[in-house]
Amino acid sequence: MKKHIYFVNAHPDDLIGSAGLASILAERPEYQIHVVDFTRGERGLGNRVTMEECGAMRTKEEFAACALLGVEPVFLGEIDGESCAPKETCERLADLFRKEPPAAVVTHWPVDRHIDHVMCGAAALNALRFAGMKPEVYFFHETHQTVAMPFMHYVGFGQRIMDRKVQLCRAYVCQHGEAMAERKTCEARFMGWKAGAPYAEGFGSYRAPLSGGHSIFDDLPPVTE
Repeated sequence: MKKHIYFVNAHPDDLIGSAGLASILAERPEYQIHVVDFTRGERGLGNRVTMEECGAMRTKEEFAACALLGVEPVFLGEIDGESCAPKETCERLADLFRKEPPAAVVTHWPVDRHIDHVMCGAAALNALRFAGMKPEVYFFHETHQTVAMPFMHYVGFGQRIMDRKVQLCRAYVCQHGEAMAERKTCEARFMGWKAGAPYAEGFGSYRAPLSGGHSIFDDLPPVTE
């Protein structure tokens, strides 16, 4: 039976914060990953295009990026820059959880600077409450948006997974994917230094690493190049 792992993000391209983990899990036959986006990133290009055009562009890029992981994204219908965590949206996400119950949910740190991140994380937690489920829950780090998150887990990886993460970054062309790839490579090297690996991603959690119980991180393969 597949273990379902949900990556619940506020915008297309937020997946990059946990793209190393997503890439590792996507390759393992016992896992099925899901990418859920709170919004379509309608304001991600400012006033250069209409919100509708921007949303369409970023949706197309999200499908292209997710195709590299063998999945299709699901959009919950909130609006970039206006998002809340209403019951209707939480129930839509809860319905996804009920259909294929999560072993783990990876989402935004509750006190990120971006209000869409905060609302998305709140909706993910509320959806689990509505669904009556208590899977593992982890929070990913997003550059300048994530404030004071203690790193409870590190996911180390080698060059092959880093190359996939760079490829995913580059899929988000309208969000300066090439510059994003350079930034995320530097971050992954720093996290890797902390984790004792060539590259790594750091995650927060409600549960301390030594508190007992099984974690999805216990199943990850050893770091190789």
